[in-house]
Amino acid sequence: MSGSRVLLKGAAIMTVFSLLGKLLGVLLRLFLSSRMGSEGLGLYQLIMSVYGLFATLSTAGLTVAVSRLAAEKGERCLSDGVRTLHASIPLGLGVSLAATALLWSLSSLLAEKAVGDAAAAPSLRILALSMPFMAVAACFKGWFIARRQVLRSSSASLFEQCVKFAVMAFFLSVVMAETNHPAALCVGIVLGVTVGEASSFLYLLAAYFFLKGRQKKKDFRPTETFRYSLSTLAAVAAPIGLSVMVTSLLHTAENLLIPGAFEQFGGDRSQALSEFGRIRGMVIPLLFFPFAFLQSLVAVMIPEISRLGAAQGLGARDGQIGRILSVSMLFGIAAGGLFFFLPEAIGETFYPGEQTSASLRILAAVTPMMYVQTICDGLLKAVDGQKYTLRYSVYNSVLRLAVIFTLIPLTGAQGYLMLLVLSNTAEFLLCYRRLKKYASFHLGGVRSVGGAVLCCCLAGVGARWISSLPILTAPLSAASAGTAVYLILFLLLARPLYVQLLPKGRRAAV
Repeated sequence: MSGSRVLLKGAAIMTVFSLLGKLLGVLLRLFLSSRMGSEGLGLYQLIMSVYGLFATLSTAGLTVAVSRLAAEKGERCLSDGVRTLHASIPLGLGVSLAATALLWSLSSLLAEKAVGDAAAAPSLRILALSMPFMAVAACFKGWFIARRQVLRSSSASLFEQCVKFAVMAFFLSVVMAETNHPAALCVGIVLGVTVGEASSFLYLLAAYFFLKGRQKKKDFRPTETFRYSLSTLAAVAAPIGLSVMVTSLLHTAENLLIPGAFEQFGGDRSQALSEFGRIRGMVIPLLFFPFAFLQSLVAVMIPEISRLGAAQGLGARDGQIGRILSVSMLFGIAAGGLFFFLPEAIGETFYPGEQTSASLRILAAVTPMMYVQTICDGLLKAVDGQKYTLRYSVYNSVLRLAVIFTLIPLTGAQGYLMLLVLSNTAEFLLCYRRLKKYASFHLGGVRSVGGAVLCCCLAGVGARWISSLPILTAPLSAASAGTAVYLILFLLLARPLYVQLLPKGRRAAV
């Protein structure tokens, strides 16, 4: 099977499971927002921001490093790819146990100083227990991706989401049915997170032993020593992990500072948490829901593009990179247009009464750049340009921190929205410019982008007219009808654009 077909097949499998996982995530947020409100959701986001920093320390670089090295070594000798996995497990366990101990010991201090609520300490301690499971699961996911067994890694993520949802629903609806205190409800939520991570680890472990049992014993006789595999793995994982760690540290600082900046603007802590929860916990996840279609490409592209470059040369690799970016831009414009033209109907459908439409429309304008920037980040890692992703993340975070300290206390939520627009635009331009220096590809130019925007506007006008018909009074019916009309019109109008992205031999058949 060709590299392109393997990439598309793996991406298609991951997309199906990613969409199901995203759908569960949206349903979970709907449940949490109705149970906790925007203030409780804001507190939950702060707790998860602190947890995310330590979780990043536990897993940073592992999945990417294992998938990349296991793919390269596995092409020569399957056993060396397995040895890479075996070397990654003690490495991940060692780092994650240190992160667990650190978060557990600092939980009270972080709850009081960082989250701003001492009652959040139990939630942080519970989350600390999930890190070893998460780290080992990241190693297995990288190995399955390298082996092109994306069904196993994708189904594990979906299984984890189902377990999380079930445990959270049980605690919030049964065990904690009589309480509405945000910190107490967060305990029920993080119990679901921890149990979900443990279930994902057990699922992947079982899948690994099942696959291993089907292999011949001679396939598991490595030519590399364990020590050599460990050193090469650390050499690849360390710079990627450092990049992700620094980025996570800066993003965590941003998330922890933003509610305080909102509070300076409005003078009310509860309102500040509500504003933060509304944007970070509702609007941004909604905007990134369609990204499940592209997120799969990020996961499978690194080992596949490495194989393609080695097997067919840089020309084939660069052509694939160009097609991936062109698809990402076209899809990002389509997704952004949907939220730009139908923010009221979509916002009220998912979060009734939360007044998310204005934020949705503003951020929809930069949705294409947010999507493509994320893809560029993954592609830079695939062509060994990960050091620049660290540099650009630092630049971007410094800009964001400066705005948080200066603009948001004066303008509140509007300043935060403008910050997201400016920072995402800047990081997109930096990553895209650097990728052009690593690979020679063609994105389609102003004509293709302009054509996609024109198709988006024409489809958006039609969808907005349909959704405003008097017969469609309920938000759900307006959003459903408007979305259906928008997608049909965009696909029809933009057909010449996406046909051009197909390989030359397949264009005549479309």
